[in-house]
Amino acid sequence: MKKWIAVLGAGPGLGASIARKYGEQGYGVALVARRLAPLEDLAAPLRRDGIETATFTADVRSAEQIASVFARIKSDHGPIDVLYYGPNAPEAFVPASSLTVEAARSKVELFLYGLIAAVGAVLPDMRAARGGTILVGLGGSAAVGLPFASGPGPALSAARNYLHSLHGELAHEGIYVGMLTLSAIIRDSGWHAGIASGEIAMDLPPGFEIPEVDPGALAEMLWQLAATRETPELIYPPRP
Repeated sequence: MKKWIAVLGAGPGLGASIARKYGEQGYGVALVARRLAPLEDLAAPLRRDGIETATFTADVRSAEQIASVFARIKSDHGPIDVLYYGPNAPEAFVPASSLTVEAARSKVELFLYGLIAAVGAVLPDMRAARGGTILVGLGGSAAVGLPFASGPGPALSAARNYLHSLHGELAHEGIYVGMLTLSAIIRDSGWHAGIASGEIAMDLPPGFEIPEVDPGALAEMLWQLAATRETPELIYPPRP
């Protein structure tokens, strides 16, 4: 039976590249996001290259929609072998002193609650199979808080904490949990497009620069992270 990867929050940056990487290794690819038209745009080149690709719509901020979409994927293609969770929120950073409860809540729903719901949806089948992989892309503010660069960071930090705990709990069951914590702008992503157009302002501390990185290179890093299972987290760029 063909193995399948579910890419939640699939977009044109890292999501598309990790879908291609796993597809080239023989996996079927289930792309999940809120809108069907962009998903079909992502799926078209994969299908042209012979990668079996299915598209599903769901809002990852809704636990009910996540449960429903995984039930549909399982009905159509069987249990998921690999979960990649990487929703994107291309918005400017805000000072921590200006962060509101409402703004923080929206990030928690996207980066933490959605992740917990997705893990809950795939974990029973992974446990039954005594194997599986859960991969997550995190922004660098998950690990380091910078002045004037808050917003997603508190929610991402909570997700990182959750994933480290999950890794320790599930490793003995043959289930790998890994994360890529990234302080870089992914080319072709929503962030990249927003910065290039001027829609997203990067008001960072003096002397702090964020490099650009190719999403294909990141997908390869995640593939190797899952293949070796040597560590739960890869931080890029590496800390000095």
